[in-house]
Amino acid sequence: MSGTEYPDSEEDQLEAEAVTWIVRLTSGETTEDDRRAADLWRRQSLVHQRAFEKACRLWDGMEPLRDSLIRPDRSSEVCGQIQQAVGDSPNALPYSCSSNWWVWRGIVAAIAVLALSYTLQSDFLTHWRADYSTGTGEQATWNLTDGSMVQLNTQAALRLDYSPKIRGVDLLKGEVAFRVAKDPSRPFIVQANQGTIRAVGTEFFVYRLDRSVRVTVIEGIVDVSLPPLLGRSNSSVRLQAGQSVQFGDDSGLGEVKDVDLRLATAWQRGRLIFEAVPLTEVVEEINRYRSGYIVIFNDTLREHLVSGVFDLDRLDSAVATIERTLPMASLHLTDQLIILQ
Repeated sequence: MSGTEYPDSEEDQLEAEAVTWIVRLTSGETTEDDRRAADLWRRQSLVHQRAFEKACRLWDGMEPLRDSLIRPDRSSEVCGQIQQAVGDSPNALPYSCSSNWWVWRGIVAAIAVLALSYTLQSDFLTHWRADYSTGTGEQATWNLTDGSMVQLNTQAALRLDYSPKIRGVDLLKGEVAFRVAKDPSRPFIVQANQGTIRAVGTEFFVYRLDRSVRVTVIEGIVDVSLPPLLGRSNSSVRLQAGQSVQFGDDSGLGEVKDVDLRLATAWQRGRLIFEAVPLTEVVEEINRYRSGYIVIFNDTLREHLVSGVFDLDRLDSAVATIERTLPMASLHLTDQLIILQ
């Protein structure tokens, strides 16, 4: 490998080529010739290697979007759309790109926009099954027939399964606040993944994340249980007001933790409150409420602690504040994707 340095325009071209290689290598249709060609391309010089590593960081940073984008049954279609979006011929080699920065921007923007559109399509079935649901940035409150109340946070969906003996709720997605009307003869039961959350009369939150569920009690008592499995040390826990527990299908019940209810309920007041929270967690929260996606490429920046109070209806201003106050550079690729570096 040589230590050859390239002017900015050539570096931009190499970065664009590197991104197209990453797309090709993760398309699900990679051949051994593709892998050898990509390796030869990468080994041409130190600058080629750096461009490839940068593209890998980009791809890793877009993991939540990438999972929705690259699927074996649609990989050819996706790659074709990306090539079309940047003006490439569909028969071009994976690394054939114009020698300018706008191609690099176009590829990244195309990946983001396509991924977001597929993510929205994949949510269609969930919302179709739901009795109540909200979109990105939306919140809504409904009174149920038994006098209980549900408040859905952004991107949430639930389905009711009421019977004469049980008031059942299936949480399909997102975070919901429950205020349960007391009826000891007819328990209120929320199902989320494999977990069962049981209450008679109380107020609590259930947040269904990608791989786990978090239950937070605001008032009263809630029982959380999982099906008993071999090797699982505990399968049930009782939560008091001001306590929270998280569980996963494989990991079981986590440790019961005390929570600051002022922070936990901030979204109900139209705010996000952070007190010395890593930037990566702040960005994850903002991404829940804001149309589009923010990606962090700087590992050191991810751990930078952030404190602040942000209004949910002014999150673009919150993003601008973060960009101004933290030691970083940012790149806006369309209205849908912001890269923090």
